[in-house]
Amino acid sequence: MKNTWTNPKVTIGNTAEGTFYFPRPFIEESIWEEIEKGNHVLIAAPRRVGKSSVMLALAENCPENTRCLFQNIQGIKSEAEYYRRFYELLLQCLNQFDRGLKWVAQFVKGIKIEEITLDGVKFGDKNDINFEQELKSLLTKIAESEVRVVLLLDELPEVLNNLRKQNRGEEAGNILNHLRELRQNPKLRNRLNLVLAGSVGIQHVVKAIEGRIADINDFNPVAFDPMTRTEALNYIHWATKDATVQYKPALAEYLLDQVRHYIPYFLNLMLDEINKAARRANDPAIDSSHVNLAFQAIVVNSDHFKEWKNRLNDYFEPAEKAFLMEVLVHIAHKDNISPQILYDFAIKHQLQYAYMELVHGLEHDGYLTEQAGQYRFVSPFLQAFWRRDNPIYNA
Repeated sequence: MKNTWTNPKVTIGNTAEGTFYFPRPFIEESIWEEIEKGNHVLIAAPRRVGKSSVMLALAENCPENTRCLFQNIQGIKSEAEYYRRFYELLLQCLNQFDRGLKWVAQFVKGIKIEEITLDGVKFGDKNDINFEQELKSLLTKIAESEVRVVLLLDELPEVLNNLRKQNRGEEAGNILNHLRELRQNPKLRNRLNLVLAGSVGIQHVVKAIEGRIADINDFNPVAFDPMTRTEALNYIHWATKDATVQYKPALAEYLLDQVRHYIPYFLNLMLDEINKAARRANDPAIDSSHVNLAFQAIVVNSDHFKEWKNRLNDYFEPAEKAFLMEVLVHIAHKDNISPQILYDFAIKHQLQYAYMELVHGLEHDGYLTEQAGQYRFVSPFLQAFWRRDNPIYNA
């Protein structure tokens, strides 16, 4: 029997690409405008807003006479591996130019390279290669050439923070220094552009490594805001246009009232959960009760949100984490927190001179938002998860 049920066009957890990618033209154009000026771009925005999907779309729609490559570099474990990966990425980019293989082959003739594809570089023997030196030579050649390459690198903060946690802060600092040297090399202007993104506040990580954030101040930040309500309504229509489960305008508005924070991940969770429940019942007719049940089912599945909590362990010192947890649990149960209580918590944890920087970090990373001087969760999902994960609260 032929399956006639059509699911909405959503993806959970994976990078949205191809027909699953919802274009974000304003963000895409803003990034290209900075690149055309010869600038380097920093996308420091909360997780799950769709950064990776936008970067992949940029790489797949590269301007004429430019070659782009998107790569998640989270797996880099050392400074040496960073140089190797950067070198490989440049070779992959250059190889996309007409007759690129000949150009690259001539330059790297002392290195045995068996194959260069978009999936990577296969070396005959890489044990004796000094990738730091080879990278330096390749960048010099790029500066002298009539080429333009754009590397879109995702999750740099993860790499730096992992090195810091392993007591390899010097290596993390060397990576930051190398990236700064690239950006400040006038010969590479309009030859090499970097677009960096990360799911956590990169400023916090850089300051933890270097004691300051000056090493990234020359990046041009591009705002990556959540969708507006109109964009979110268009997203629901786009994702469900051919789906079995349809949303009347009033119901779509009601769904957005429950989500409140319009990022693709939260919208996809709702559309997917409602669709699955309707499919199990073999009944595509839905109303507000289905939206409510979906919200509760999503909150119960803590896997959707526990990474937000885990990241506090990964990125903050014990006293900082204890302070932030106390703030978040308070807001989860009380809906908001006043400046006085916030300060009292900071005094308790001996953070009275640094606590607002930590709170601003939670804003930048998509946990909290400020309204009329009070901080509250940016998403009802996160508030409900935090309350469920910390059910007992003694004010």
